Amino acid sequence: MKIAIDARYGLSGIGRFLMGILDNLDYDKNEYYLFGKEEVLKKYTKAKIINTELSPFSKKGLFDASFKITNVMDYYYSPNFIIPYTVKCKAITTLHDIIFLDMPEVNSGFLDTTIKKFLLKRCMKKSINVFTVSNFSKERIIHYFKKYEDKIIQSYQSISSSFFNEDKILDKDNYIIFVGNVKKNKGLKCLTEAFNKVSEIDKDMLLYIVGDATSFKNKDEELDKYLTNKNIRFTGYIKDEELKVLIKKAKFLIQPSLYEGFGLPPLEALVLGTKPIISDIDVFKEVYTNLPVEFFKVNDSESLKDKILNTSPKLPLINYEEINEKFNSKKFAAKIEEKFI
Repeated sequence: MKIAIDARYGLSGIGRFLMGILDNLDYDKNEYYLFGKEEVLKKYTKAKIINTELSPFSKKGLFDASFKITNVMDYYYSPNFIIPYTVKCKAITTLHDIIFLDMPEVNSGFLDTTIKKFLLKRCMKKSINVFTVSNFSKERIIHYFKKYEDKIIQSYQSISSSFFNEDKILDKDNYIIFVGNVKKNKGLKCLTEAFNKVSEIDKDMLLYIVGDATSFKNKDEELDKYLTNKNIRFTGYIKDEELKVLIKKAKFLIQPSLYEGFGLPPLEALVLGTKPIISDIDVFKEVYTNLPVEFFKVNDSESLKDKILNTSPKLPLINYEEINEKFNSKKFAAKIEEKFI
Protein backbone atom coordinates (compact mmCIF):
# COMPACT_ATOMS: atom_id res chain seq x y z
CA MET A 1 0.00 0.00 0.00
CA LYS A 2 1.07 3.57 -0.72
CA ILE A 3 0.02 5.82 2.17
CA ALA A 4 0.19 9.63 2.24
CA ILE A 5 0.39 11.21 5.72
CA ASP A 6 -0.18 14.91 6.32
CA ALA A 7 2.64 15.77 8.74
CA ARG A 8 2.56 19.56 8.44
CA TYR A 9 1.73 20.09 12.12
CA GLY A 10 5.14 20.85 13.63
CA LEU A 11 5.42 20.74 17.43
CA SER A 12 1.81 21.66 18.22
CA GLY A 13 -0.45 19.38 20.24
CA ILE A 14 -1.62 17.74 17.03
CA GLY A 15 2.00 17.49 15.90
CA ARG A 16 3.01 15.71 19.11
CA PHE A 17 0.07 13.32 18.72
CA LEU A 18 1.12 12.60 15.13
CA MET A 19 4.74 11.91 16.09
CA GLY A 20 3.50 9.18 18.43
CA ILE A 21 1.83 7.53 15.44
CA LEU A 22 4.77 8.02 13.08
CA ASP A 23 7.10 6.45 15.63
CA ASN A 24 5.04 3.25 15.63
CA LEU A 25 4.08 2.61 12.01
CA ASP A 26 5.22 -0.55 10.27
CA TYR A 27 7.38 0.93 7.50
CA ASP A 28 8.14 -2.54 6.12
CA LYS A 29 4.47 -3.34 5.62
CA ASN A 30 3.42 -0.18 3.70
CA GLU A 31 5.12 2.53 1.65
CA TYR A 32 4.68 5.79 3.57
CA TYR A 33 4.93 9.30 2.12
CA LEU A 34 5.22 12.01 4.77
CA PHE A 35 4.22 15.53 3.71
CA GLY A 36 5.84 18.27 5.79
CA LYS A 37 9.09 19.98 6.70
CA GLU A 38 12.05 17.79 5.84
CA GLU A 39 14.09 18.86 8.90
CA VAL A 40 11.28 17.71 11.22
CA LEU A 41 10.65 14.40 9.42
CA LYS A 42 14.15 13.33 8.37
CA LYS A 43 14.46 10.86 11.27
CA TYR A 44 11.85 8.65 9.57
CA THR A 45 14.43 7.18 7.23
CA LYS A 46 12.20 4.36 5.98
CA ALA A 47 9.56 6.80 4.71
CA LYS A 48 9.65 9.04 1.64
CA ILE A 49 9.61 12.72 2.64
CA ILE A 50 7.68 15.20 0.48
CA ASN A 51 8.99 18.58 1.59
CA THR A 52 6.34 21.30 1.92
CA GLU A 53 6.45 24.50 3.97
CA LEU A 54 2.74 25.35 3.60
CA SER A 55 0.66 25.41 6.78
CA PRO A 56 -2.40 23.14 6.71
CA PHE A 57 -4.36 26.04 8.23
CA SER A 58 -3.62 28.49 5.38
CA LYS A 59 -5.56 29.05 2.15
CA LYS A 60 -2.49 27.97 0.13
CA GLY A 61 -2.13 24.92 2.38
CA LEU A 62 -5.64 23.80 1.44
CA PHE A 63 -4.56 23.65 -2.21
CA ASP A 64 -1.00 22.39 -1.62
CA ALA A 65 0.18 21.02 -4.97
CA SER A 66 2.47 18.54 -3.21
CA PHE A 67 -0.57 16.36 -2.51
CA LYS A 68 -1.36 15.89 -6.22
CA ILE A 69 0.69 12.71 -6.15
CA THR A 70 -1.98 11.17 -3.92
CA ASN A 71 -3.76 10.44 -7.21
CA VAL A 72 -1.62 7.31 -7.44
CA MET A 73 -1.78 6.40 -3.73
CA ASP A 74 -4.15 4.13 -1.85
CA TYR A 75 -4.85 6.21 1.27
CA TYR A 76 -4.33 9.64 2.83
CA TYR A 77 -4.22 10.07 6.63
CA SER A 78 -4.50 13.37 8.52
CA PRO A 79 -4.29 13.89 12.32
CA ASN A 80 -6.81 16.71 11.85
CA PHE A 81 -10.06 17.40 9.96
CA ILE A 82 -8.49 19.56 7.23
CA ILE A 83 -8.10 17.63 3.95
CA PRO A 84 -6.30 19.43 1.07
CA TYR A 85 -8.39 19.78 -2.08
CA THR A 86 -5.57 18.17 -4.07
CA VAL A 87 -6.05 14.85 -2.20
CA LYS A 88 -7.90 12.40 -4.45
CA CYS A 89 -7.41 9.02 -2.73
CA LYS A 90 -9.37 7.52 0.18
CA ALA A 91 -9.05 9.63 3.34
CA ILE A 92 -8.79 8.64 7.02
CA THR A 93 -8.69 11.41 9.62
CA THR A 94 -8.56 12.07 13.36
CA LEU A 95 -10.95 14.58 14.93
CA HIS A 96 -9.75 15.35 18.46
CA ASP A 97 -12.72 17.44 19.52
CA ILE A 98 -15.57 19.49 18.18
CA ILE A 99 -15.00 22.55 20.33
CA PHE A 100 -15.62 25.14 17.62
CA LEU A 101 -19.22 23.89 17.39
CA ASP A 102 -19.78 23.27 21.11
CA MET A 103 -17.97 26.44 22.22
CA PRO A 104 -17.99 28.87 19.25
CA GLU A 105 -16.58 31.71 21.36
CA VAL A 106 -13.13 30.17 20.87
CA ASN A 107 -13.32 31.04 17.17
CA SER A 108 -12.15 34.40 15.88
CA GLY A 109 -15.48 35.44 14.39
CA PHE A 110 -18.36 34.47 12.12
CA LEU A 111 -16.18 33.86 9.06
CA ASP A 112 -13.77 31.64 11.01
CA THR A 113 -16.68 29.59 12.37
CA THR A 114 -18.29 29.27 8.92
CA ILE A 115 -15.05 28.08 7.28
CA LYS A 116 -14.39 25.52 10.02
CA LYS A 117 -17.94 24.16 9.77
CA PHE A 118 -17.57 23.78 6.02
CA LEU A 119 -14.21 22.00 6.27
CA LEU A 120 -15.51 19.73 9.02
CA LYS A 121 -18.57 18.70 7.00
CA ARG A 122 -16.28 18.01 4.05
CA CYS A 123 -14.03 15.88 6.28
CA MET A 124 -16.95 13.84 7.62
CA LYS A 125 -18.26 13.25 4.09
CA LYS A 126 -14.92 12.45 2.42
CA SER A 127 -13.31 10.35 5.18
CA ILE A 128 -13.94 6.61 5.10
CA ASN A 129 -13.06 6.55 8.83
CA VAL A 130 -12.80 9.29 11.46
CA PHE A 131 -10.82 8.47 14.59
CA THR A 132 -11.39 10.36 17.83
CA VAL A 133 -9.62 10.29 21.18
CA SER A 134 -12.36 9.88 23.83
CA ASN A 135 -15.92 8.64 24.20
CA PHE A 136 -16.92 12.19 25.07
CA SER A 137 -15.63 13.45 21.71
CA LYS A 138 -17.26 10.54 19.89
CA GLU A 139 -20.64 11.39 21.42
CA ARG A 140 -20.30 15.07 20.53
CA ILE A 141 -19.36 14.27 16.91
CA ILE A 142 -22.36 11.94 16.62
CA HIS A 143 -24.55 14.71 18.07
CA TYR A 144 -23.77 16.86 15.02
CA PHE A 145 -23.15 14.14 12.42
CA LYS A 146 -25.48 11.25 13.26
CA LYS A 147 -25.56 9.97 9.67
CA TYR A 148 -21.78 9.37 9.76
CA GLU A 149 -21.85 7.45 13.07
CA ASP A 150 -20.60 4.22 11.50
CA LYS A 151 -17.41 5.96 10.34
CA ILE A 152 -16.32 7.07 13.82
CA ILE A 153 -13.75 5.02 15.77
CA GLN A 154 -12.74 5.88 19.34
CA SER A 155 -9.23 5.17 20.63
CA TYR A 156 -7.69 6.99 23.58
CA GLN A 157 -4.98 9.52 22.93
CA SER A 158 -1.56 8.14 23.72
CA ILE A 159 1.39 9.21 25.80
CA SER A 160 4.95 9.11 24.48
CA SER A 161 6.93 6.11 25.73
CA SER A 162 9.80 8.47 26.64
CA PHE A 163 7.80 9.74 29.65
CA PHE A 164 7.89 6.29 31.28
CA ASN A 165 11.69 6.24 31.37
CA GLU A 166 12.05 9.38 33.51
CA ASP A 167 13.26 9.35 37.13
CA LYS A 168 10.79 10.79 39.65
CA ILE A 169 11.55 13.80 41.89
CA LEU A 170 10.06 13.43 45.37
CA ASP A 171 11.21 16.75 46.86
CA LYS A 172 9.02 19.24 45.05
CA ASP A 173 9.75 22.93 44.56
CA ASN A 174 7.17 25.51 45.62
CA TYR A 175 5.49 26.12 42.30
CA ILE A 176 2.56 24.90 40.23
CA ILE A 177 2.53 24.53 36.46
CA PHE A 178 0.09 24.83 33.58
CA VAL A 179 0.92 23.44 30.12
CA GLY A 180 -1.07 24.57 27.09
CA ASN A 181 -2.20 27.56 25.09
CA VAL A 182 -4.13 30.60 26.30
CA LYS A 183 -7.39 30.05 24.43
CA LYS A 184 -10.65 30.57 26.27
CA ASN A 185 -11.44 26.87 26.75
CA LYS A 186 -8.28 26.32 28.82
CA GLY A 187 -9.71 28.03 31.93
CA LEU A 188 -6.67 30.19 32.64
CA LYS A 189 -8.84 33.00 33.98
CA CYS A 190 -10.01 30.64 36.74
CA LEU A 191 -6.44 29.49 37.40
CA THR A 192 -5.00 33.01 37.68
CA GLU A 193 -7.89 34.12 39.92
CA ALA A 194 -7.26 31.11 42.17
CA PHE A 195 -3.50 31.68 42.19
CA ASN A 196 -3.91 35.31 43.19
CA LYS A 197 -5.92 34.08 46.20
CA VAL A 198 -3.26 31.47 46.99
CA SER A 199 -0.57 34.17 46.83
CA GLU A 200 -2.22 36.05 49.68
CA ILE A 201 -1.53 33.00 51.88
CA ASP A 202 1.65 31.56 50.34
CA LYS A 203 3.60 34.56 49.07
CA ASP A 204 6.52 32.43 47.81
CA MET A 205 4.61 30.05 45.53
CA LEU A 206 5.12 30.52 41.78
CA LEU A 207 2.88 29.70 38.82
CA TYR A 208 4.63 28.69 35.59
CA ILE A 209 2.53 28.92 32.44
CA VAL A 210 4.28 26.95 29.71
CA GLY A 211 3.40 28.87 26.58
CA ASP A 212 3.40 32.35 25.13
CA ALA A 213 1.08 35.04 26.52
CA THR A 214 0.88 36.93 23.22
CA SER A 215 0.99 34.52 20.29
CA PHE A 216 -2.62 33.32 20.15
CA LYS A 217 -5.13 35.41 18.24
CA ASN A 218 -8.03 33.68 20.01
CA LYS A 219 -6.66 34.11 23.52
CA ASP A 220 -8.85 34.99 26.48
CA GLU A 221 -8.51 38.78 26.57
CA GLU A 222 -9.82 38.94 30.16
CA LEU A 223 -6.62 37.25 31.27
CA ASP A 224 -4.55 40.43 31.08
CA LYS A 225 -5.96 41.94 34.28
CA TYR A 226 -5.10 38.79 36.25
CA LEU A 227 -1.48 38.58 35.12
CA THR A 228 -0.04 41.42 37.17
CA ASN A 229 1.06 39.05 39.94
CA LYS A 230 4.88 38.99 39.87
CA ASN A 231 4.82 35.30 40.83
CA ILE A 232 3.16 34.32 37.52
CA ARG A 233 5.82 33.41 34.95
CA PHE A 234 5.33 32.66 31.23
CA THR A 235 8.10 30.39 30.00
CA GLY A 236 7.53 30.77 26.25
CA TYR A 237 8.42 27.75 24.13
CA ILE A 238 10.69 25.23 25.87
CA LYS A 239 12.09 21.92 24.64
CA ASP A 240 10.61 18.60 25.74
CA GLU A 241 13.47 17.72 28.07
CA GLU A 242 13.22 21.07 29.88
CA LEU A 243 9.46 20.68 30.11
CA LYS A 244 9.76 17.24 31.70
CA VAL A 245 12.08 18.59 34.39
CA LEU A 246 9.78 21.55 35.06
CA ILE A 247 6.79 19.22 35.47
CA LYS A 248 8.72 16.74 37.66
CA LYS A 249 9.77 19.45 40.14
CA ALA A 250 6.31 21.04 40.39
CA LYS A 251 4.03 20.52 43.39
CA PHE A 252 1.06 20.17 41.05
CA LEU A 253 0.16 20.39 37.39
CA ILE A 254 -3.09 22.35 37.07
CA GLN A 255 -5.48 21.70 34.18
CA PRO A 256 -8.45 24.08 34.67
CA SER A 257 -10.05 23.42 31.27
CA LEU A 258 -13.63 24.33 30.46
CA TYR A 259 -13.58 21.98 27.46
CA GLU A 260 -11.23 19.34 26.05
CA GLY A 261 -11.37 16.41 23.67
CA PHE A 262 -8.99 14.43 25.90
CA GLY A 263 -6.47 16.51 27.89
CA LEU A 264 -3.00 14.94 27.81
CA PRO A 265 -0.85 17.06 30.22
CA PRO A 266 -2.35 15.56 33.43
CA LEU A 267 -1.50 12.07 32.18
CA GLU A 268 2.05 13.13 31.35
CA ALA A 269 2.37 14.69 34.82
CA LEU A 270 1.23 11.49 36.55
CA VAL A 271 3.77 9.42 34.66
CA LEU A 272 6.47 11.95 35.59
CA GLY A 273 5.50 11.74 39.28
CA THR A 274 3.53 14.98 39.73
CA LYS A 275 -0.06 15.10 40.96
CA PRO A 276 -2.59 16.83 38.66
CA ILE A 277 -5.38 19.07 39.93
CA ILE A 278 -8.01 19.17 37.19
CA SER A 279 -11.49 20.52 36.51
CA ASP A 280 -14.41 18.12 36.79
CA ILE A 281 -15.51 18.34 33.15
CA ASP A 282 -17.05 15.23 31.60
CA VAL A 283 -14.05 14.13 29.54
CA PHE A 284 -11.69 14.40 32.54
CA LYS A 285 -14.08 12.30 34.60
CA GLU A 286 -14.04 9.73 31.79
CA VAL A 287 -10.25 9.59 31.43
CA TYR A 288 -9.02 10.24 34.98
CA THR A 289 -11.60 8.95 37.51
CA ASN A 290 -9.58 5.82 38.36
CA LEU A 291 -6.25 7.65 38.51
CA PRO A 292 -4.79 9.59 41.49
CA VAL A 293 -5.81 13.11 40.48
CA GLU A 294 -7.66 15.83 42.39
CA PHE A 295 -10.83 17.27 40.84
CA PHE A 296 -12.11 20.78 41.50
CA LYS A 297 -15.39 22.39 40.45
CA VAL A 298 -15.00 23.68 36.89
CA ASN A 299 -14.58 27.46 36.56
CA ASP A 300 -14.69 27.90 40.37
CA SER A 301 -11.54 29.71 41.53
CA GLU A 302 -12.41 29.23 45.22
CA SER A 303 -12.65 25.46 44.73
CA LEU A 304 -9.31 25.44 42.89
CA LYS A 305 -7.65 27.62 45.53
CA ASP A 306 -8.74 25.20 48.27
CA LYS A 307 -7.36 22.21 46.34
CA ILE A 308 -3.98 23.91 45.78
CA LEU A 309 -3.64 24.79 49.46
CA ASN A 310 -5.01 21.58 51.00
CA THR A 311 -3.92 18.76 48.67
CA SER A 312 -0.86 16.64 49.40
CA PRO A 313 1.54 16.50 46.45
CA LYS A 314 2.48 12.94 47.37
CA LEU A 315 1.33 10.32 44.86
CA PRO A 316 0.40 6.74 45.80
CA LEU A 317 2.01 3.80 44.04
CA ILE A 318 0.91 3.86 40.40
CA ASN A 319 0.65 0.95 37.98
CA TYR A 320 2.53 2.54 35.09
CA GLU A 321 2.26 -0.60 32.97
CA GLU A 322 -1.52 -0.32 33.14
CA ILE A 323 -1.38 3.33 32.03
CA ASN A 324 0.99 2.47 29.19
CA GLU A 325 -1.31 -0.36 28.12
CA LYS A 326 -4.41 1.85 28.01
CA PHE A 327 -2.89 5.01 26.52
CA ASN A 328 -0.53 3.59 23.96
CA SER A 329 0.76 5.16 20.70
CA LYS A 330 1.53 1.77 19.23
CA LYS A 331 -2.09 0.67 19.64
CA PHE A 332 -3.41 3.85 18.05
CA ALA A 333 -1.03 3.44 15.09
CA ALA A 334 -2.04 -0.21 14.71
CA LYS A 335 -5.75 0.69 14.63
CA ILE A 336 -5.11 3.17 11.85
CA GLU A 337 -2.99 0.68 9.89
CA GLU A 338 -5.81 -1.87 10.16
CA LYS A 339 -7.86 0.44 7.91
CA PHE A 340 -5.25 0.42 5.13
CA ILE A 341 -6.66 -2.64 3.34
